[in-house]
Amino acid sequence: MKKNLLILLCLLLCACSSTADKPIVMMNSPVPQGNIAASETERGYSPLNYDTVKAVWISCIELAPMLSAGREAFSAQFEGICRKSSEIGFNTLFVHIRAFSDAYYPSELYPPTKFFGSETFDALEIMTEAAHSYDLSFHAWINPLRCETPEVMETISDRYPVGKWYKQSPERVSYVSETKHCWLDPACPEVRELIAEGAAEIVRNYDVDGIHIDDYFYPTTDAAFDESSYAEFGSGRDRTEWRTENCSLLVSGIYKAVKREDPRVLFGIAPQGNLENNYMFLCADVKRWCTEEGFCDYICPQLYFGYKNRVKPFAETLDVWRELCAGKKKLLIGIGAYKTASEDEFIRREGIIADQISDALSGTDGAVVFSYNSLFGSVRADTERELISAELHKNEKLR
Repeated sequence: MKKNLLILLCLLLCACSSTADKPIVMMNSPVPQGNIAASETERGYSPLNYDTVKAVWISCIELAPMLSAGREAFSAQFEGICRKSSEIGFNTLFVHIRAFSDAYYPSELYPPTKFFGSETFDALEIMTEAAHSYDLSFHAWINPLRCETPEVMETISDRYPVGKWYKQSPERVSYVSETKHCWLDPACPEVRELIAEGAAEIVRNYDVDGIHIDDYFYPTTDAAFDESSYAEFGSGRDRTEWRTENCSLLVSGIYKAVKREDPRVLFGIAPQGNLENNYMFLCADVKRWCTEEGFCDYICPQLYFGYKNRVKPFAETLDVWRELCAGKKKLLIGIGAYKTASEDEFIRREGIIADQISDALSGTDGAVVFSYNSLFGSVRADTERELISAELHKNEKLR
């Protein structure tokens, strides 16, 4: 899995010997801050990240039926995803590898996902190898706080912290009725440590190019969610301010853990595109994360809005995020291709996703489409996919 450095050097020399061979892509990786430890250089893998990101999210919804089919079928199907993604013009995949405090790979910290069928296997190794064979950057997407339903939590072994906490420490993990799932409480230091070490475990053991989280921070504004931890750690502070600081501690902990393992691996966050919602409902201090060091390498707001949206029109909201991140953090724009099947403006305006990609690639560092499955399955999806592909291929130097 982790290739020996000498083997890699030999491959590079061989690649240079023939112009007919496919070139090894070693482009646009960020320069690490400070020196890379000897143990890191000996691993032999150099993260692949592009200056202009053209990415697609691949969620647990897409992966679940593939995981249940077994290793061989999963490998073939994910290779197909990589091939089609590359053909469309994407250069990066954001792929779920932990959606419910589970693991799609052997982990000492998290239980195997319920999505596995009769065969448990290392899906993460398969996915990173397949992605890199198509020169696709691979960012491992985790949901830090969301856990399984109570029914599934009851079956998780106590050898895993989430299983033990559910049965013995309700202040660390509890049920949130609005979501039908259990959630970890980021106020607890041991919870933040588990999540950070979970990210480190991935970077340490797999050839990932980034770690990626989305907007699943506090699941509720209900004070009952964290009464015990607020009594223990809140010290009488305003609850929203205290929760916001807890999320910042969580995010900075993940960032430090990733950089400790390999400073070249990126860490990015995909908050809600509605800037105010991040503060009012999720306690996510995205302005701080965008402007201060030590929180993330890139920010990817989910701008799932039409141009005529009455609350957050796409173009104006894009400008807000451009201004916020200008000269501070890399900015990627999340685009909701799934809405071409559900929202009036997206249904009526053919080519709207390609248009939004074009707008995003002008003055930002990339665009990310949600999600892979939304690009297939109907005549409209086929048309939209072709227009997206034409836009992504318009300027090949951006690959």
